[in-house]
Amino acid sequence: MTREQFAKNIRWPIIISLIGILNSFAMFPQMWSVLTTKQVQGISVATLTMIFVIQLAFSIHGFFLRDKPLLLSNGIASLFTATTVVSTLIFRA
Repeated sequence: MTREQFAKNIRWPIIISLIGILNSFAMFPQMWSVLTTKQVQGISVATLTMIFVIQLAFSIHGFFLRDKPLLLSNGIASLFTATTVVSTLIFRA
């Protein structure tokens, strides 16, 4: 069995799309907490910035590969992460 056949048998496109949705919304609770409570102590801007850069890079990689789940899941995730970073910097000021 080839890897393509195996991926088809386990319905890999569906699995990876669900994981992409999970990835997209993984940062949402942190973002929501920062926006609603304005409590930002303990949040590492450096770590979140690195996560943002990684997510953005994988989103661009998905664009170049024409891989819509990769593009969208990391694009949405990077948007939430960027919002968290910017909000944290604003609320710390």
